[in-house]
Amino acid sequence: MTTYTDVFTASTIYPSELSYETLSLSADTTLYWPLDASDGEPLVAKIIDVTPSAAGYSITMPAATEASTGETILFNNLGSYTFTVKNNAGTVILTVAQSTQWQLYLASNTTAAGVWRSYQMGATTSTATAASLVGYGIKAITTTLNQKLVVATKSSNYTLVDADRSTLLNWTGAAGTLTLPSAAVVGDDWFCHIRNSGTASITVSGAQTIDDLVSKTFNIGDSAIVCCDGSEFFTVGFGQNATFAFDYTVVSIAGGVDYTLSGSELNRISYKFTGAVTADIDVIVPNTVQQYWIDDETTGGFTVSVKTSTQVTPMALTNGSRNIFYCDGSDVLNAVTSSLAPGAVVTGGSF
Repeated sequence: MTTYTDVFTASTIYPSELSYETLSLSADTTLYWPLDASDGEPLVAKIIDVTPSAAGYSITMPAATEASTGETILFNNLGSYTFTVKNNAGTVILTVAQSTQWQLYLASNTTAAGVWRSYQMGATTSTATAASLVGYGIKAITTTLNQKLVVATKSSNYTLVDADRSTLLNWTGAAGTLTLPSAAVVGDDWFCHIRNSGTASITVSGAQTIDDLVSKTFNIGDSAIVCCDGSEFFTVGFGQNATFAFDYTVVSIAGGVDYTLSGSELNRISYKFTGAVTADIDVIVPNTVQQYWIDDETTGGFTVSVKTSTQVTPMALTNGSRNIFYCDGSDVLNAVTSSLAPGAVVTGGSF
């Protein structure tokens, strides 16, 4: 390789394109385009002879946006260990085993990662590179294809697309809607995972039915795999863990300001409210279908009421009493509609 020296700084001036480079690979290494490189940095060349000193090392390509399409590199592994080549985003695009030569060329430079294509040189039998075969729900680990499950957090209305295949959409917001894609577009083998980790129920719907319904409600803690048969959608494993069907928790609501249930306090059934209350307050529950068995054991003589955030008239509790309420998705309502009058005596099987 011919070198050129800057007359002012004595630093090497690289030509815009190098024909040949040698690289002793003893650590993960990032290459630089010749025009952007500082003196001593590893460069991109038309042919790079690589000698890795151990297995597991990688070479990362520079940003594709800084080069023209058609940029071509030949990697020749002269060592005894396999190394990988990654794009600028860190995704493996090439695995080079010992004594093999692979040609890499840039097909698109619209992003820093770029679109790189490859083929093996001098092979009597062509072998596929795992990284070139990956699709949604699949990742390459060295020379093998492996499953992956990407978690995508959503907190506002979202329309699912084909690229959400095998993705877990984890809802973390308030009430909202997840709109399913067209069943005909995504096909009869598309699926995704949905979980409601938010603070209110969400609606899953689309142009086609889901479980033969126009829409399906996912309450807090609900989860399911949503599958498509090309015509409609179905859920697998819909619902929450059975251990949460009925349970009990104690919540201190001491103080004089409204208290909003959150975190592990949500989606429970039986509640005991405790603490010294210093003013009339409301306990705010989610706008989701649920029942509430409440024991008001607060002190202070003030009224504690239960309501949703949008409810106008809250349901007042009586200190020391136990009450059963339910939420219809909008308001908290009293589940007890009648009671014995004070002093009533039951005789003869009637009252």
